[in-house]
Amino acid sequence: MSNTYLGLDIGMNAMKLAVVKEGRVQKLCVSVLPDHLVRDGRITSLDALAEELHAVLRQERITAKKCALVLSPETAFVRRITVPRMTAEQLSVNLPYEFHDYIQKDKELYFYDYAVVGTTEGGEGESGTLELLAAAAPKEVISDSRLMLRKAGLKLAVAVPEYLTYRNLISAYEKTRSDEHPREYCLVDMGHSAIRIHMYRSGIYETSRIIEYGGISLAALIADSASVDLHVAADYMVSNYKEVQELPACRELYAKIAVEILRAVNFYGFNTPDSDLQDIYFCGGLAKVSTLMETIRDTLKLNIHPIEELLPSGDDPDLGVLCPAAVGAALETDRR
Repeated sequence: MSNTYLGLDIGMNAMKLAVVKEGRVQKLCVSVLPDHLVRDGRITSLDALAEELHAVLRQERITAKKCALVLSPETAFVRRITVPRMTAEQLSVNLPYEFHDYIQKDKELYFYDYAVVGTTEGGEGESGTLELLAAAAPKEVISDSRLMLRKAGLKLAVAVPEYLTYRNLISAYEKTRSDEHPREYCLVDMGHSAIRIHMYRSGIYETSRIIEYGGISLAALIADSASVDLHVAADYMVSNYKEVQELPACRELYAKIAVEILRAVNFYGFNTPDSDLQDIYFCGGLAKVSTLMETIRDTLKLNIHPIEELLPSGDDPDLGVLCPAAVGAALETDRR
């Protein structure tokens, strides 16, 4: 079991688990969480979440103990930065100041990490530069997560910002495809509270954009039309009960979402003049809404893929669309 890891992605309304052994997915599962157990990416009750997680592990007969945890975008910051060439010691001193636009609290309350993704040589009398992918995460979040996992019978092996979990999927995918893979990737996470669009270039994270629509937006429209509460509406949405996905109000939302994704892609292309983005990969609950995906396909006129194409073999296609970040977190261990 030494090479087996449990990838864990704790979302606003569900937690996604992926058992990965030696780079191959062994098991995927999703468990809906009680209301308000996670709010704005933060766990509101460590004990309650530990109990929920422990129950899922027992029910699914998951025996992996080493956990690779996904850090939500609300708690972990990731930036592409360029700095003058300096030593590792100098970077440890200067890195916190690169997050001054994001971190208002004491910088000592955060952990910092980085990876060098590019360098330039300096001219005469110049030191050159380092291009870094830098990350910052609150020490309190890491400490709380470690405690919660311990109570559930797990050990925190690594914590990975969500943006970087998808990078790991891309890296693993490209290893199996030799040179037959895109240069650029757009990954769209169509989640419960929002839609997040992530851009990657040569396997390196570039930028993200958030669209303030999500599964809850669609559920709210269905709840209003059917005069039911949000929980029932969410079930209607998933099962397409009485074809609620075809409601005029829902179709209007699909069009808005498609246009916002198109704007994000165009904005990226405008700021990346040599871009030739052709492939977009979709994950998340809304990716299962066929009418929405048809609207997106007609609007974008690009190659639309399910995220399952990037996942290592052995996964469950029905759950793969919901669990890519959990898989990507577990794959982080292959990079270390």
